[in-house]
Amino acid sequence: MESYLIEEIIQVTRDAKSRAFWEKAVRVLGENIVASEFSELKYQMQTRAVHEPRKYLTALLKKRLKSQEAEKGKQPLPAVPEKFKTYFKENQLALFTGLSLPTAAGQAEKREMEIPYSKETIPWATFISANFFTLSTNKAKSDVVQAKFRTMDGEVTVIPMIRGRIKPKGEELGLLTVEHGRILAVIKNIWANQKSPHYVYSDTGATVCYCFVSIRELARLLGLVDFGGNVLTELTNKVVNLRNRSYYLDWASLGFKNAINRGFSLLEKVELAEGMKRGQKETILRVEFSTQLSSWLINRNVVSRPKELPYIRSELGFLLRLYLEPILFSLDGAVYSKSLRDLIDELALPPAGWHKLKTERRRIFQKALKSMGTQKTTDDRQIILGIEEGLTDWLLTARLEGEKKCLELQTAGPAKEEQAG
Repeated sequence: MESYLIEEIIQVTRDAKSRAFWEKAVRVLGENIVASEFSELKYQMQTRAVHEPRKYLTALLKKRLKSQEAEKGKQPLPAVPEKFKTYFKENQLALFTGLSLPTAAGQAEKREMEIPYSKETIPWATFISANFFTLSTNKAKSDVVQAKFRTMDGEVTVIPMIRGRIKPKGEELGLLTVEHGRILAVIKNIWANQKSPHYVYSDTGATVCYCFVSIRELARLLGLVDFGGNVLTELTNKVVNLRNRSYYLDWASLGFKNAINRGFSLLEKVELAEGMKRGQKETILRVEFSTQLSSWLINRNVVSRPKELPYIRSELGFLLRLYLEPILFSLDGAVYSKSLRDLIDELALPPAGWHKLKTERRRIFQKALKSMGTQKTTDDRQIILGIEEGLTDWLLTARLEGEKKCLELQTAGPAKEEQAG
């Protein structure tokens, strides 16, 4: 690791002349400490707080070396219980250094994707459709929806899905709302920006994707401008909700031979560490995606969503975007239309009085379309949305404008699965 770490430091700082100093720092301080400070440098570069990487890293390491020399003459401190020794760390990488990994699957090897996803898009796993999320007005703790899974050839499979329970008649855990969907979108982009780190277990080949999430950075990426401690605490809780609130897919009801029903969550693990940084409390989460979601991300069973997706403030607009995009891709330029009453059923919207009134349906959907503004796909085609009068109800119409542009290789998924939504 030492050679790899030194070479990466030289690449980032562009200072090969200081190799002897970098090597001394690793030899005296150890790889973990140098890696921690190097991670801090890269984090500050991303936030554009550092303009001279060589000087900044040199200052960090010299401070560490000086501190270690000063400690040599001191008497040893009383033993600290092991569980408190590494709770507070300097940066995101150090916060979770040495965390134990699951052993049931054997040895784990840390990897990064050879061809990473674009940092400018959200790799959205194709099996996560609009039916996975509901409006915040839905007060139910669990329900059953007919989840639709679409492939690029236009085929749709409808599977009964219990939301809010890990199994039928199990404890009601609560539903994930559109706000949870926005948070998941941002976390996926954070994962892509951190070079898509993951572990592969040698015994089974299972993959676990993970990333480090600063709650303050999450708030900023969600478009929040003014936020305090209560908002950050609520955001933390909602990330944990992605772990605790489950789904159950009833495959057996479709009559497949030897079908195995599945209960799962979108996240596998969420761990937290807090400390003070520049006079403010800093909360960092280590987030592991579930094995199901990890597998789809690594195998590129994704459709690329624009980074602006979480900025759709209308909850109904967010669900419409998730619902319409894969359909429009499969139609390849043709116009899609559906009555507003049928759309209410398709999106599994919670009961509301306006569902029964034609003029109110039109008003609510028009408000959602206005909130969405101009929507574009990642291949730069505009989504043209409108509401027209039909025979018995108002119709939502949608089509893709312009010619399809080639996407980057890293945003492409397998041919049969790419556009399921």
